[in-house]
Amino acid sequence: MKLEELIQDLDVLEIKNDKPEYEINRVVYNSKEADKGSLFVAIVGYVTDGHKYIKSAVDQGAAAVVHQQDLEVYDQNVTYIKVADSRFALGLLASRFYGKPSESMMVTGITGTNGKTSLTYMLKHIFETNGEKSGLIGTIQNLVGDEVIDNRGRTTPESLEVQEIIKEMKDADCSHLFMEVSSHGLALDRVNGVDFDYGIFTNLTQDHLDYHKSFQNYFDAKAKLFYHVKKANIINGDDQWGQILCEILEQKTDTPIITYGKKQTNDYVACDLALDVTGTTFTLITPDGEEEIFLSIPGEVMVYNAMAAIINAIEAGVPMAVIKKAMASMPGVEGRMEHLDVDALFDVVIDYAHSPDSLEKLLKSVREIFNGRIVLVFGCNGDRDREKRPIMGRIAGEFADVVVVTSDNPASENPMDIIAAVAAGVKEKTDHYHTVEKREEGVYFGASLCQPGDVLVLAGKGHEKQEIMKDETLYYNEWDTVREAISRLK
Repeated sequence: MKLEELIQDLDVLEIKNDKPEYEINRVVYNSKEADKGSLFVAIVGYVTDGHKYIKSAVDQGAAAVVHQQDLEVYDQNVTYIKVADSRFALGLLASRFYGKPSESMMVTGITGTNGKTSLTYMLKHIFETNGEKSGLIGTIQNLVGDEVIDNRGRTTPESLEVQEIIKEMKDADCSHLFMEVSSHGLALDRVNGVDFDYGIFTNLTQDHLDYHKSFQNYFDAKAKLFYHVKKANIINGDDQWGQILCEILEQKTDTPIITYGKKQTNDYVACDLALDVTGTTFTLITPDGEEEIFLSIPGEVMVYNAMAAIINAIEAGVPMAVIKKAMASMPGVEGRMEHLDVDALFDVVIDYAHSPDSLEKLLKSVREIFNGRIVLVFGCNGDRDREKRPIMGRIAGEFADVVVVTSDNPASENPMDIIAAVAAGVKEKTDHYHTVEKREEGVYFGASLCQPGDVLVLAGKGHEKQEIMKDETLYYNEWDTVREAISRLK
């Protein structure tokens, strides 16, 4: 692609050594990947500054450089393009380089503290039930149809990778894309250049304040998604921040807003919920009448996810009969309200709940579905939002019968310091708690406390397959761990 064509979407401040006829064969932001004919984008990161590596990229053959800082040295054989924000520019460059692939697909972006992963899988299942091949970008994995692509541990990859993945989806004849959009991804402009048809807001509760510093900053990052949506913004109208978002969007955009929830003021309302271990039956009141829905994943929180998915499908023209069939046949999502089939006298539920709101909703749903005591095993991450630790402890103490506080990715912190902070909250509500440093032993101890008819709830890890320690990252699998614990008990 000619350089002049590649940069046409940028707000360019200055160009040195302008050679618009340069043929650019690659866009990179890692200088190690620069080669002859590439364009290197120097972005400012947390650990280092890409401007330090411009010379390295040029030495390896980069034909052009996009930067935001003035440079001391300019190679006369290289074109230098100065912009206000090179990270912002990266997404626009990537989209143009890969042929603006999202413009030829229906794209739904989903943001919120909880529910993003489940929603992407629900939507993918609905549209593929309708015969439309779909892609997914999210926390667990990225999918091109049924093909799994490593997400490199990021819910929302860097903008260059996002566009590369979407191009791969387009080439594989995917007509739809369902994408988790994290607050980090929005704050760091990782979805720049993505053409969103629909935006979904699930909720906003305490999480990631170690990064965003305040709830307002957290909300502002989430809200960025909805300003550029073309067809409809689908908002949880029961959530207080969802209500605030609706008010803002009414002032800032002409895009239709559709609300959902249990409150009668919403456009779509769920009522008459009947929960059990096989799923949830509920009545969905729509602008066109009532529909009886059976969702094959249990839990009230999943009903909220289902409502958002159903609205998106209706707006996109999927027949209601197809939607209902998809809801009834929806496979479980890994580590999301997952009921394990185990050879034990008690039930086991694994869930990714790692914020105060998600933990409370998990425990309330478990209480509605199961009859026995709740034995909860959970912990809080190290190097993350410390304020939520005692809050989650209080929630655990209030809604579980027995609590085992253990580790969950302690990272650089002392595991017992984290556990003590969580336990301080637990003991405000109950004396029925224990602390166990190693998660494997915590799961075993929790299982050993279970009586016939109880339910063992393992919260926080969900789909994750690792335990992040100070000096190493260990393989960890919640499913294998609980099955081994049950085997040991026998």
